[in-house]
Order: sequence, then C-alpha cells, then structure tokens
Amino acid sequence: MGGGCLRRRLCLGGTRTLPFVRRFTPREVEAATKGFTAVLEAGGPRGTATAYRARFAGGLVATVRRAAGSREGDSSSSKAAFYLELQLLARLNHRHVVRLRGFAEGHHARFLVFDHMENRSLKECLHDPLRTPLDWRTRLQVAIDIAAALEYLYYFCDPPVFHVSVNSGNVLMDSNFVAKLSDVTVISHDIKLATTESFQG
Repeated sequence: MGGGCLRRRLCLGGTRTLPFVRRFTPREVEAATKGFTAVLEAGGPRGTATAYRARFAGGLVATVRRAAGSREGDSSSSKAAFYLELQLLARLNHRHVVRLRGFAEGHHARFLVFDHMENRSLKECLHDPLRTPLDWRTRLQVAIDIAAALEYLYYFCDPPVFHVSVNSGNVLMDSNFVAKLSDVTVISHDIKLATTESFQG
C-alpha cells in the first residue's frame, strides 16, 4: 500500500473486525497535520476546523476529517456512532468512491483518514474563477465516473448504499481529475440511517 500504510484488521467491540483500515495514534495525526494548522475546511461550530491536509510518516498524503460528535467526549452514543461509521466506510472499495485509509481515536476527538483529493471538489473546479475551466470531455468523464460509483453502491454493496444528495460539492477530483464520490449514506433493515459529513480533500 502507498505511503507505507500496512493493511491490518481492526477489532471493534471485541468481535467485529474491519479489513484494510489502519489505526493511527492521535499524536501521528497531530504531527501529520502540523498541529492541526493545515486546515481544508472550517465548517464546525463557531467556524472550528473539521478537515485537514495531512502528510504522514512514510509519505502518505491524506485528508483527515474530524468525526461527527467527536467533541462529545467518550459517551457511549458518540463511540457507537463513530464505530458504525467506520464499519460502513471500511467496506467500500471502488475506484470512484473516496477511500477510507484509517482512523484515530483519543479522549476528546476522533478522526477519519481518507485519500487526499488534490483538485478538491467539482464545484470548485467549475466555479472558481482562478481555475482553468474543465473541458467538455472531462465533464462527461466525471458524469460517467460518478454513475459507476452509484451503480457500485446500490447494486454491488450488501446492504445497498444510497447516496441521497449527489451534488458538485461532494464529487471530489484527484490529481488526474478522476472523480470520486464522498458523503455516503447507508440505509438497511437493521441500520436506520448513518451518514458521513461533508469534507474536502
């Protein structure tokens, strides 16, 4: 795996495991984000940072997102929501879905580590006046990429994964302008509703 991240199985709740997810320490996350100064997004309460650009030892460049409810401390409900989100995200494996690389958990904060999307969102690519406009071939390919992601989520995941709000803000672009879908919602018979918050990569 790139960036020196070893694939390992994560044990949750004593019996549940997650394949291919790395557990980072809070200290590793702090160092990788330069003390949480490499802010990508500040959409939390009172403008607090929610996402950071990170470079981990070994060279992995990633987006670190503060998990929803992580400021609530170690309450059982916030832990359960975090572990559920991990389980849902860890099983997604598709070229056009933003990949979960790992997580970190401390006493007062929990973080999710995703692949970094160098060209950020499709929204920015389309509307930022300082960017070179996307040509129509690239725009068509973005539509094809996201259609492939939605097909995978609905037809090849068990239980099916529903993305209830596809928009230009949650379509992210890597360094080669390959489109990847973020902000995934999962609905099944035993899981009422679980969602990942918006992040930029």
